[in-house]
Amino acid sequence: MMIGKIKKLKNNNQEYMYPITVAEAVFTDPEKTLTAKLSELEAGIGSPVSYAIELDRWGIQNNGTDAETTTRGINDALVWAKSAGYNHVVLRGGTYLIQVDPNGTAIYMPSGMHFEMHHDCILQLAGNSFPNYRMIEMKGIRYAKVSGGKMIGDKAFHQYEMAVKFVRGGVNADGSLNDNPQFIRSQVIDRYANTGLLSTFRLWSINGITNTTYSFYQYKDTVSKESFVNFRDNGGFAPAVPSGRGWFDTIDKANKMIFTIDITSSPLTDAQIAGISAKVDNAYYTHESGLGIGILSSNYIEIADMEILDCTGDAILTGIGVYYDDPSQYTQEEMGQHIYIHGCDLHHCRRQGISLCGSNDVYVFNNTIHHIGYMEDSLTSDFRNGTAPMFGIDVESMVSEGNIPYKSIYLNRDGLETNYRIAICNNYIHHNAKGHFVNADGTLVTLQNNTFEGYNVGGISSYPNQWYIQYIHNTFIGCQLVVSGNNVVNGAIFNSANLNLSNVQGAFIENVQIKDGLFNGSSIYGYFGAPAAVDVASGTFTYSAAHGMGNGAQISFEQWYGKVPSGISVDKLYYTVNITSTGFQVSETKGGTPVVITDAGVTGFSIGRYNYGRCYISNVTVERDWKDNNSYDAGSGFHLLMTGGVLNNIMVKNSSLSVKPPAAYVGRPNVLESITLIESTANFESSSISNLKAMRIKTRAAGGDINLGASSVYSRVNVDSGLFQGVQVNLGAAYLSNGTFLNAIIYKAESPTLSTVAHSYMENSSISLRWLTYEKSVILVKNIFNQTAVDVSTAVQLIENIDLNTRLTDNRMSAPPTSGTWALGQIIYNTAPVPGGYAGWICTTGGYASTLAWAASKSYDKGNRINAMGHVYEAMTAGISGTASPAFPTASGASVTDNSITWKELGLLAVFKAFGPISS
Repeated sequence: MMIGKIKKLKNNNQEYMYPITVAEAVFTDPEKTLTAKLSELEAGIGSPVSYAIELDRWGIQNNGTDAETTTRGINDALVWAKSAGYNHVVLRGGTYLIQVDPNGTAIYMPSGMHFEMHHDCILQLAGNSFPNYRMIEMKGIRYAKVSGGKMIGDKAFHQYEMAVKFVRGGVNADGSLNDNPQFIRSQVIDRYANTGLLSTFRLWSINGITNTTYSFYQYKDTVSKESFVNFRDNGGFAPAVPSGRGWFDTIDKANKMIFTIDITSSPLTDAQIAGISAKVDNAYYTHESGLGIGILSSNYIEIADMEILDCTGDAILTGIGVYYDDPSQYTQEEMGQHIYIHGCDLHHCRRQGISLCGSNDVYVFNNTIHHIGYMEDSLTSDFRNGTAPMFGIDVESMVSEGNIPYKSIYLNRDGLETNYRIAICNNYIHHNAKGHFVNADGTLVTLQNNTFEGYNVGGISSYPNQWYIQYIHNTFIGCQLVVSGNNVVNGAIFNSANLNLSNVQGAFIENVQIKDGLFNGSSIYGYFGAPAAVDVASGTFTYSAAHGMGNGAQISFEQWYGKVPSGISVDKLYYTVNITSTGFQVSETKGGTPVVITDAGVTGFSIGRYNYGRCYISNVTVERDWKDNNSYDAGSGFHLLMTGGVLNNIMVKNSSLSVKPPAAYVGRPNVLESITLIESTANFESSSISNLKAMRIKTRAAGGDINLGASSVYSRVNVDSGLFQGVQVNLGAAYLSNGTFLNAIIYKAESPTLSTVAHSYMENSSISLRWLTYEKSVILVKNIFNQTAVDVSTAVQLIENIDLNTRLTDNRMSAPPTSGTWALGQIIYNTAPVPGGYAGWICTTGGYASTLAWAASKSYDKGNRINAMGHVYEAMTAGISGTASPAFPTASGASVTDNSITWKELGLLAVFKAFGPISS
């Protein structure tokens, strides 16, 4: 974890750039930091002055009975102890049944106190109907600690709804009852009996009743004209009307209620009325805020060595407990700071283990958080046992939906810090229903030395716009880590677990081991590619899909392929102006005049955010012990969609690897260094690779093992230094130099892309290229062959290769060439020299070789080449020649029609002369 100063760099336009840490930053051991923080908190509480609660004195029962007096007694004891100068209050062993008051709180924790429960002390919450409650509330306090014991929520007994019976009759406007047969009215509903459930109530639709509204009448203590408070006649049935209704006054002034419904349009018999059991629930129907401990707007709080389970919401929540209409009234202290949760066992709660909802400087250490969202059988997850999100830890303040003036690095706004500096270390977080950890709006969050176990959909993740998120030396078992935004991963072990990249904007990932898992995802943020259209008159660049930028976004132009329009420079940064969802103009200054372009450039140039491609991955091992087949497998191994990323020292064993860009990619190549493949298959596109090793002893994969490039020129792969042993290497658009091929196959499917293999050594291998027809489809230059079979067509150029066994070069033939292109001075050696013959032939006129002459009324295939007038011509269409020779043009690229054939001039006819007479 890092503490200390952090500089946020700005560019010349005062925009925040990606921040970096500086020399003033101090890297510390988080556990030592926690020890120091706890010492500070203990000093704030003071030297212990202890008091053991006297149960008889306060009317407290420790046998699980009399919740009302027990709860009151514990609260009274805490208040008295505080006033008497005690700062350490101890509750002995036993089971204490507690209940929440009309505010939803059972025990109120004071400032400056350590409330300790013996290890065999149990606080059991009595069943209730509150959508939100706190077994222990720590609100607006400082320097307080709760430790020891077990807290059990009311999940097994909680009331989420109630059933209401009806009789025939209505209610008069003055609140008195009547016997009007066209109405039905409910039994009297007691607010005190269901204080929480009825705080904001909903009446659900009733079968057989077509009326869409109901009325409700409220009273004080009794139902009579004299105790009548008020009524409404515009209630709407749930679920069609999901909002709830409330009360006309506080509970002491309005606590009884009757519903009435006009049934004129849908009459009911007495038997039907007697059978009604109408559902009433709370507008906050999920009841997801039943907390074990609620820490609200409090500072210097410690929760230690506790077991908390079966809450209808979270075991522990830290948050903001104040609201002001005037945002300027909020203070940093009210956001909460210095919260320490350690040594706890949190499990089987409905919503979360821990929710961090705004407090800063929070340490979550050495806890076990598990089976959130599950029943005690640890298998069943239903509404009574789980409500979303069901994560082990959720960092989410929701301040963006309120009026707190909060600080945001991403939005470049100052304000109050919320969820800053959170350390989650040495925890075991496992088998939670929907996820283990999510960070929605925390900044400077460090997860270190945690173990996450058990599959779920949510896994472990942080939203991409949150800054300084670090995952350091964590272990993942059977689950998934999602890396996004500017996340940093340094040290991670995955066992039957996955690492996924999603919406990466500057991630650094290193020192990762994956066993029986998958490293996959994409890093394409900020790359837009070649525009679909360029309007020269207006200087507008348009894409076929939404680009997602706003005015003022910084972008740059690149021309790895094609050429940028005149008026645009690849050396400048530009700002978007006059944007639409799919188009924009560019300016050299923010909000400035659009740049004038004078042409559309050459197709292939690209546009992207000026810092796209910020994904750096190094020292990653992905392996399986065995692979039952040798085919490509996208479900295991290492598979990334990348634009301009950098990979270093990647090892994949018994799996597959793929590094590709999006379709028609024309941006900066991905940079790959030190890639090792053992018994694996791989696909590479649009990459620059150095030090690639691919080794296989098992049977080769059907269709090939290593694919370098594809059928598009944009997919080109450049490989410098590669070892290929026991594999088939498929060439697409590829340049490979300084390679070693041992028991390997070099193969290329028919395609117009060009490939070159140069300065390489090939032993016990084969070059299988005999079906290629595209000119210069493959060039083999200055390679060394050792027991290597060369089976190639004339479309393959062999230049200065040497057979180690014969010590002869490969440019050997039994006669002058009859096809291909040849350069002036190029030498062909005679494969069968004899006395009186010649050593070979030398090209005296560079061009195309062809011995086929034109003939009358002859059938020619498309692509056939003939020589005439010292030039070579290619049939652009299949057909039959005329009865007389056409006048063949000699201008470069000129065409002539010959009956049903069109001939196109290719170039000069290559001329060869014999050289090196051999004496007889």
